[in-house]
Amino acid sequence: MFYSIQFLRGIAALMVVLTHIAHKGQQYGTGSLNWFHVGGNGVDLFFIISGFIMCVTTHNKKITLLNFLLHRVIRIIPLYWLLSLAALIIFLVAPQMVNSSGGKTGIIQSFFLIPDGVKFLIQNGWTLSYEFYYYLIFSVFIFLTDIRSIRYLGVSLTILLLSGMGLILQPTTPFPAFLFSNMLLEFMLGVLGFVIISNIKLSKISACLMIMLGLTWVTYNNVYGTPDLPFGKVVTSGLPMFLIFLGALSLEPWFATSHGWLVRAFEQIGNSSYSLYLVHPFILSPVALILKKLGLLSPALFTVVLLSGAVISGLLTYRFIEKPLGRLTQRWGKNRAAKKNGAQVVN
Repeated sequence: MFYSIQFLRGIAALMVVLTHIAHKGQQYGTGSLNWFHVGGNGVDLFFIISGFIMCVTTHNKKITLLNFLLHRVIRIIPLYWLLSLAALIIFLVAPQMVNSSGGKTGIIQSFFLIPDGVKFLIQNGWTLSYEFYYYLIFSVFIFLTDIRSIRYLGVSLTILLLSGMGLILQPTTPFPAFLFSNMLLEFMLGVLGFVIISNIKLSKISACLMIMLGLTWVTYNNVYGTPDLPFGKVVTSGLPMFLIFLGALSLEPWFATSHGWLVRAFEQIGNSSYSLYLVHPFILSPVALILKKLGLLSPALFTVVLLSGAVISGLLTYRFIEKPLGRLTQRWGKNRAAKKNGAQVVN
């Protein structure tokens, strides 16, 4: 396990939660976090981490295309489907409580992560469509070659080609826009990060400078906004998050041995980041509504209560739902593999 990665996952998840708290603050007129404009960078960081982790989990390991995809489905889908089912029940009873910002909600699209422009029952699920798109690209090169350097080069060139086509074609309909999205480049940054970390030992000074530069860049974006550039968000948000990611990863020995409460707290939030990412919309809406009915709409209190509720719900979901589901699905996967191997032996 990379302790720095868990720390960064915690940061990424909290950035997304804070953005949604800011939206709730705007909705209820509290002004909470109305100065915070860079929470979407948490998604950029998640994509970079995913690009890196897929290299880590497959490097120097014998794995087939189907096993790779099966492992990803087992890891991602059970909790997502369970919470989507909960959201569906809410949607059938009180549609206005799901995707309260408006727009059409697609049920089939939600469960199968089909990016055709409608909203998912769990609106955050749109990022999982990109995750699985990257997994498919990565799995193709698992199938094509066992030479890791060629695999990473192939994945990167494919992403560059798809993103370049998007820049040229400028698709305006949802599915082509998804297929040729430049957001794929952030997964490529994760692959690049793996190649760099595997071959170059960055000094602590270099790592700290990267983190400081990344944080300065993010702060500038928060205060002054971002310019309109080719590849847009990947340049303005992805690159500073990549600098922070690479710097933190280079300080892995420090994260692994640090016993400071803040680092450990973020690591725990990082462990539960997937649960937190998916479950927090279920918490923010009812808690915000309760605070409104009680007349407790001061900006600080609104932020603290919603943030605390989201983090606690993420930790509880991770402990009592995500982890048991993970053990259950992993056991199923192992039994399936054992039966398959047994059948091969008999044959």
